[in-house]
Amino acid sequence: MPGRLENKVILVFGATGDIGKAISRGFIGEGATVIPTSRNQENVTAVVEEFNSLGNNWNRIITCDIADEHQIDDICGKIVDEFGRIDCMVCASGAYLKKPAEDVSLDEWNHIISVNLTGVFLANKVVGKVMLSQSSGSIVNIGSLGSFVSLSHTVAYCVSKSGVVMLTRCLSSEWCQRGVRVNAIIPGVFPTNLNRKALSDPVRLNNIIARTPMKRLGDVNELAGAAIYLVSDESKFVTGITMPVDGGFLAHSGF
Repeated sequence: MPGRLENKVILVFGATGDIGKAISRGFIGEGATVIPTSRNQENVTAVVEEFNSLGNNWNRIITCDIADEHQIDDICGKIVDEFGRIDCMVCASGAYLKKPAEDVSLDEWNHIISVNLTGVFLANKVVGKVMLSQSSGSIVNIGSLGSFVSLSHTVAYCVSKSGVVMLTRCLSSEWCQRGVRVNAIIPGVFPTNLNRKALSDPVRLNNIIARTPMKRLGDVNELAGAAIYLVSDESKFVTGITMPVDGGFLAHSGF
């Protein structure tokens, strides 16, 4: 039986990270062609090889810095040259900084905002132009619990991720009548390379689990279903939402 994403061409920024890889594997399992990219050539090469072993139909190694509009435009051009379109895009790139606010330098602040917010805007803008020209497309941005609640010692990260939610809402309203949907997934706490050091603190870890109604951390593979739904035709009347996949964290008052 054909998959739900059969013949769809999907660009995934941050595809070498744990969340990006898990979502991409889910797409490939549903019949999509995934174009994975990130800044590091070695990591992109490894991911392309892994995805090909799963049946993915993309062999080119193309790196892309999400904070560089010209690089984003270049990879979009290559995809359109080969396939004629971009059906979907997932923006899973991210940077994380755990540090008391009073100790965050301007360079550190600018780096987090550049990757997590400005870069997401640029990816949405450039890919969105392609989708608007074809009058169809679905974009999924990756937010965070920090989009809605403050997290200890992560001011730049939380501010950047809260911006992703408003960016998603603004673009969804602006583009929906022209065929382009924009939504966001809000992951709960999933162990990844970005936060594994922070989760090594037993006090922090126990507090997170206590605050989560399901009383556990998530598994990144549990994000794939939400992403598949949001890029598929099953959600063609869905835009502007922020979908938590968080074990009930945001729904729980803590009392």
